[in-house]
Amino acid sequence: MTRQVRARALSSTFEPLTAVPDDPARSRLGVVKFAGTSFNPVVKAGYPELTVHLADEGSGFAEVWTSAHGVESGEHKAIAYAHDGEYLFCAGRIPPCDEHTYAGRLAFRAALELAGKLGYHHVFRMWNYLQDLSPRTYREFLLGQAEAFARRPVTWSGLTAATVVGSLGGGIAFHFLACRTGEPVTIISPSGARGVYAHGRLYFSAPSLDDAEELMSTANLAQWGVDDGFGLHDVSSLKIYARQPGDLSQVEARLDPAASVAFLQATLLSRADAVEFEGIAG
Repeated sequence: MTRQVRARALSSTFEPLTAVPDDPARSRLGVVKFAGTSFNPVVKAGYPELTVHLADEGSGFAEVWTSAHGVESGEHKAIAYAHDGEYLFCAGRIPPCDEHTYAGRLAFRAALELAGKLGYHHVFRMWNYLQDLSPRTYREFLLGQAEAFARRPVTWSGLTAATVVGSLGGGIAFHFLACRTGEPVTIISPSGARGVYAHGRLYFSAPSLDDAEELMSTANLAQWGVDDGFGLHDVSSLKIYARQPGDLSQVEARLDPAASVAFLQATLLSRADAVEFEGIAG
């Protein structure tokens, strides 16, 4: 782990499923395992862990979120969480069902109730993994999610800050990040790339690296009132979602050598052959 990563208040790296190394200088805020099965989120060793069915036995990995500060963890109405005074990580899972609106509303009411109670009022990044993803199932789930947000004193930066991916099973798994201070800013580029700027970092999603580069440019951020800018060399972690594997070496060649890069074979909401690049710059 580089000194640059150690210095960040919140960081994300990718590690093997079999042996996730500890770093005594940082605390784990949450772990998402992409594996050949799914499990409910649990708190273990002082941090929440969610297992998403989105890989086979040979291609799984763990996304490890760490904090530069000490964390407190717990469970609330089947939601596993940890927080460090500035950032909150929440994870939940909805078993397979036909009532996506009701189930989504119930799960997110519990998660947002917790976020509000702990004082983390700004949800700035969200991930939703839906079994049998389709426009109908996502629309139904999104309605329940929106109804939950409407009833809680918690804000979010909208769909631009959410990743939606089709999982291989396990119902609906989700996790999100919220912060206590600051005002996250939603960023959109003409190409349709999107993201949210929070605490000097850009959490982005784009259909190509060129689109990501345009999104994070100084010129584009200025249009949204953000006095900052990034290049691809500032990307610290990047996940690539696609139905068919691509050439990761070409992607890695455009990034800093220290960046964490991972591929997930998945379906996206837009179309069968879509690709999504999702990561963090700054």
